[in-house]
Amino acid sequence: MPERAISRPQEPDAPVDVEELLARFDTESAYRRLAGWVGRAIAALAIAFSLFQLYTAAFGVLEARLQRAVHLAFGMSLVFLLYPARRRADRRSLPWWDVALAVAGAAAPLYLVVFYQDIVLRAAMPTPTDVAVAIASVLLVLEAARRVVGLPIVVVATAFILYALLGRSLPGFLAHRGFSLSQIANHLYFTTEGIFGIPLGVSSTFIFLFLVLGAFLEKTGIGKFFIDLANAVAGFASGGPAKVAVITSALEGTISGSSVANTVGSGSL
Repeated sequence: MPERAISRPQEPDAPVDVEELLARFDTESAYRRLAGWVGRAIAALAIAFSLFQLYTAAFGVLEARLQRAVHLAFGMSLVFLLYPARRRADRRSLPWWDVALAVAGAAAPLYLVVFYQDIVLRAAMPTPTDVAVAIASVLLVLEAARRVVGLPIVVVATAFILYALLGRSLPGFLAHRGFSLSQIANHLYFTTEGIFGIPLGVSSTFIFLFLVLGAFLEKTGIGKFFIDLANAVAGFASGGPAKVAVITSALEGTISGSSVANTVGSGSL
């Protein structure tokens, strides 16, 4: 008689680190977790960012380019402090070169704020310093986008910039009269049609406030309450996830009728 195989109890699976799993597949989740005084300093910077946005929302926004410039300065400094250059890099430490990039990422947009009157008086005649700052700003924005979103968006943006610069050298219908580096820098940095365009304007006046609302909903437990209530009402039924999403969105609508607020507030939950 062959001996029966002795069945051994299966060992429980090792606990899954959700943060590490997200960081592996989602670029935006691969940010640093910093402790000590460095973490507190970055938290203070983020709080200052939020207070600036709340202040301008309550007492009136600044002139469009100034509002967007300050918003971008805060955003880029936080990106370089929180997101490493490589996904596999150590996310428990902050190298000095990322601190330098954070300072540069804040200084480049703030150049527009500090010298705003002079830049307006010069109109369309940027100085070599203006052009250098504009080029640095574009490069820093591209690097920040690469760290947070990924390389494809950087390739697309770079291709369009090169198309504007090298248009006169292209063949056939692709050719155009071309633009100088100074003209491209002037358009991308000193107008509200480049990096300070409509997307950044919407982010600096509307999106950020909804992000703050979503953070309050998550930290106070209201967002989880909305989802738990929707699960209790419709989670058991066929098509439960869709019904839960509809009910949760309706509850979000009692606070804000904005679809953006709904997406930011309960979409991630």
